[in-house]
Amino acid sequence: MKRQVILILLCLAPFVASGQAETTVKINYMPALSLGETAEFTRNFSPRGIELEVNKFLAEELSVGIAVGWNIFREKVEGESFEYNDALVTGTQFRYTNIVPLNVNAKKYFRQGDRTPYIGIGLGTSYAKQTNNAGIFSIVDSKWQFQFAPEAGIDVMASPGLLLSLKIKYSYSVKAGDFPSMSFLGLGVGIGVL
Repeated sequence: MKRQVILILLCLAPFVASGQAETTVKINYMPALSLGETAEFTRNFSPRGIELEVNKFLAEELSVGIAVGWNIFREKVEGESFEYNDALVTGTQFRYTNIVPLNVNAKKYFRQGDRTPYIGIGLGTSYAKQTNNAGIFSIVDSKWQFQFAPEAGIDVMASPGLLLSLKIKYSYSVKAGDFPSMSFLGLGVGIGVL
């Protein structure tokens, strides 16, 4: 995980280093609802999510950037059984799904004074890890997956150089081998600098 964080920081460095007015840096609180095969394993709404994004404007209404996030879904399941090394284990399970998306994105803005609605698409990869703990037994499976993430939101200029942000983002990672596809719907509330 340490190597992954270093890699992510190296990818973000060129965007942050530019320090020009046409670059925005935002941090978003991203609670999310698991969907599809993600919800089959951990079917709860999760308040655990965060995202850092850096966008560089190519024109007044178009930006490209990079976004990295981390969402954690968890669920306590009682009385269900699962197989572990050819044995059937029954008991209370604690299931966790961690998803770390790393996307390159493009956004189209529709400026309206201090409010700027936008739509965007992110393409990249995500690291997903599912853990099932029951007593002394633990099953862990993880995979890197291709991901796409459409989003829509609005940025509000709170003061010169300070943005408030609200967005909705659907993240979908395709199935990789026998590892299931991962999908969730996030609602982001954030703050940023311009």
